[in-house]
Amino acid sequence: MKKLYILFAVAFASLAMTSCFDDPGREVFFDGNVVEFHDGNLPNGFTTTKVRRNATQTDQVDIQVNRVSTNASGAITVNIGVDPASTAIQGVHVNFTGTTVTIPAGQFVATFPVTILTGNINPGERPVLKLIMQSATGADISTNYGDLDLNINVICESKISTEADTWTATSNSRFGTFTADVKVVPVAGVAGQYTISDISAGLYAAFGFSTTQSAIYADNCNKLTFVRVVQSQFGGLGGPRIDPKVGSFDPATNTMIIYWSDSGNNIDGRTTLVKK
Repeated sequence: MKKLYILFAVAFASLAMTSCFDDPGREVFFDGNVVEFHDGNLPNGFTTTKVRRNATQTDQVDIQVNRVSTNASGAITVNIGVDPASTAIQGVHVNFTGTTVTIPAGQFVATFPVTILTGNINPGERPVLKLIMQSATGADISTNYGDLDLNINVICESKISTEADTWTATSNSRFGTFTADVKVVPVAGVAGQYTISDISAGLYAAFGFSTTQSAIYADNCNKLTFVRVVQSQFGGLGGPRIDPKVGSFDPATNTMIIYWSDSGNNIDGRTTLVKK
């Protein structure tokens, strides 16, 4: 009988709680208009990477602004300015001093262009253009997402390898020297990055493990840096722990040198790859 009373009490409490909630279909929670940068929520801003091919090169980056509202009946006009704290210099790194962008009635997004003076920027520079929403008509500016850091990254053109190429890889570590044929494949949609099919050059395969211990390396003006592991049987496989940490590519001899480590097996490796 006691259990039955408890069941009735729980059921009654559930009904009482349910009756306190309004039907969400009958209430509009937000009917104002707020405007924000689409990438304003990114913790480190928006990064654009451009490949530098000549000294006069320019590129365009489109920046998106969003309407946040359940009501799009009116247009929104936003004045975009540049924060003086920007390290991107007008006429040197960018050609942008500000603009006005309009989100038409019935629309929720609009974009505006920023011109990057790619040919003027040396690879290794990291200029930042700090964009701010100065004023808006027809909407309030988002408190949290009304500014945006545009991080400009310029790299050299990279043509180290194609999918058809095969490389002879030789690794050196505390386990000795190992050699294997590997593939170095460009990462689709990402300039200057390559997936190496076995950075250990057969070390793990010699002990009965997979021949695929793959990782991505980035090339910037013939300097090779570890990006991330793609596939491995070992959780400790990763970037180099000790110096040197930056590898190299010699276009005259088609030779790559990369560095890596395996913390789980206390390995610090160097692998040399020569295109066949």
